[in-house]
Amino acid sequence: MVLLINYELRDVTKDYTPFLDAIKANCAEWWHFLPHTWIVATVHSSDDFAKLLYPHMLNTDSLLVVRLESDHQGWLVKDAWEWLNRQQY
Repeated sequence: MVLLINYELRDVTKDYTPFLDAIKANCAEWWHFLPHTWIVATVHSSDDFAKLLYPHMLNTDSLLVVRLESDHQGWLVKDAWEWLNRQQY
């Protein structure tokens, strides 16, 4: 499954390293080129993945986790499109 993770971590005094480490630890592959956005290949559903991140967030933060389908479009670097095209949807 391929998930799009988008977030806004609002507390500039908080160390969000555990949040970012949780993303990396729970996926087989990831792509992170846009600020606040990750695309991950994982066995977790969007609901399960979000629940893995909640403990590392504050209630003022925001999070969106969405399953990606093969129909996508945008303006990204070539490496990003190559990574996306290698993924299994």
